[in-house]
Amino acid sequence: MLYEQEIYFKLLNKTLMNVKNLEFLKDGLKYLGFGDKLNADLENKIKEQPKEFSLPLSGDFNLTGTIKDRVDYKLDFRKSDQTDMYFLNRYQATLKHEDPAQEKTQTFYITKNSGITAKEAYNLLNGRAVNKDLNNREGQPYNAWLQLDFQEKDKNENYKVKQYHAGYGYDLEMALSKYPIKEQLNGEEKTKLMKSLEKGNLAQVTFAREGG
Repeated sequence: MLYEQEIYFKLLNKTLMNVKNLEFLKDGLKYLGFGDKLNADLENKIKEQPKEFSLPLSGDFNLTGTIKDRVDYKLDFRKSDQTDMYFLNRYQATLKHEDPAQEKTQTFYITKNSGITAKEAYNLLNGRAVNKDLNNREGQPYNAWLQLDFQEKDKNENYKVKQYHAGYGYDLEMALSKYPIKEQLNGEEKTKLMKSLEKGNLAQVTFAREGG
C-alpha cells in the first residue's frame, strides 16, 4: 500500500512539474512574440518526453500595403540533463525571398525565455539595428545596439553580430532632434516612436514645416 502511494505521489509531482514547465514555455513563446499557435504542439511533444524536438512556425510582416515579408522559424527545445524540464534554447529564423540564394538565415539563442524576439529577428535580417539590454559573461548588465554583418560569418555559419555600446557615441534622441519630426513635440508620441525604433521597426513620422 505504501509503495503504491509512493508511486502515486511521484506521478502526481511529475504531472505538476510538467504543467508548470508547459506554462513557463508558453509564457516564453508569448514574450518572444511567437504567440500561442505552437501551444498544442508543444504540449503534445512534452507528453512524448523526447530528449529534444523542434517546432516550425511562419510569420508574415507587412511592409507597405499588400507587400509582405515572410520569415520561417524553427524553434529548438531540449530536455534538461538533470530534470524533466524542457527549455527553448534557440531558434533559427529565415527571411524568405523569391530567389532562395538571397534568403538570409540566423540562429538566435535564448536564455530563461529572454533574447531576441521574433519581430526583432525579422528586423535584424533586414539589416536594421536593434537596441537590447544584455548581460556579459560575468552577468553584468549593459546596453548596446546590435546589427548583423552580412559580409562575415562565424564557424557555425551565423552572421557576425556587431555591437555598438554607449561609448560608440550614438544617441537616438539626439539623432531624431536633427529632423523636424512632429511626433517629437508630444512626449507620449516621442517615447512611442523611440521604443519602436529601438526594436528595429520601420516608423512612419510627420515632418512639420512652415505652412504645413
